[in-house]
Amino acid sequence: MNYYIVDDNIAVIKVLENLIRTRGLGTVAGSETDPEAAVREIARIRPDIVLVDLLMGGIDGITLVQEIKKEAPEIAFVMISKVTDKKMIQTAYEAGIEFFIQKPINVIEVERVLNGLMEKLKMKKIVTSIRDLFPEEAGASSAQQVEVDNNRINVFLGMLGMLGEKGAQDIQSMAQLMLRTDRPFDRQILEETAAALQDTVKNVEQRARRAIKKGLTNTANAALDDYAGNIVDVYAGYVFDFKALKEEMNAIEGKGGAGGRISLSRFMDGLIAYYNNTK
Repeated sequence: MNYYIVDDNIAVIKVLENLIRTRGLGTVAGSETDPEAAVREIARIRPDIVLVDLLMGGIDGITLVQEIKKEAPEIAFVMISKVTDKKMIQTAYEAGIEFFIQKPINVIEVERVLNGLMEKLKMKKIVTSIRDLFPEEAGASSAQQVEVDNNRINVFLGMLGMLGEKGAQDIQSMAQLMLRTDRPFDRQILEETAAALQDTVKNVEQRARRAIKKGLTNTANAALDDYAGNIVDVYAGYVFDFKALKEEMNAIEGKGGAGGRISLSRFMDGLIAYYNNTK
């Protein structure tokens, strides 16, 4: 994978360059402290992944993402910033970023996110190469012709901190199939998605469930840190019930129990409900 780094602090760029090199994550094709110059260079280099700060001199990170997405929508963005404002973070997801990482930089977290994103990009290439990913038979209903706005799905998964998980791609694929065919989640959805991804049902289900569990844990941590806000009220309420969230919070606080139980069908149907309610 080829990376490009944009941050007005050269020290941050050096830390990220060193991390990518020493952890064997790929090659840094370029970097820039001037975001306006970065826009031109990124458009020329076309890296796979751009790491970008949110608040910089000149144009901000969100504007940079929007500008580049117009010319190169295939480029993936990870935003690394000390900003904690939930509305700004949501706006960043809506602009097209794949993941938001809080500063100060945590090497383990950055490595985990980038590994997950690389896996997602590789999976996307496989999916794109499969002809008729979701075949449309002659006479298919208009529901099967629907254009799925993947960005809204990404916003939801991003706000729950799930986009860096390998199972995020499986969840996205299942959601696309459900929306295109206007069907609720069932075993057949899982089986058709696994077939389209050329993988086993067990692997797809396990990855999706691990990603969902991560989302539940992130939500519980946010609630315990009094940072829940829209995460619980707007997003998590669609896919997690209060009992599961409370049990996960109890487990985190060491009050016993194995944590909240997640339901793949509840999560998928809730994700579709969110999608339809935010049209």
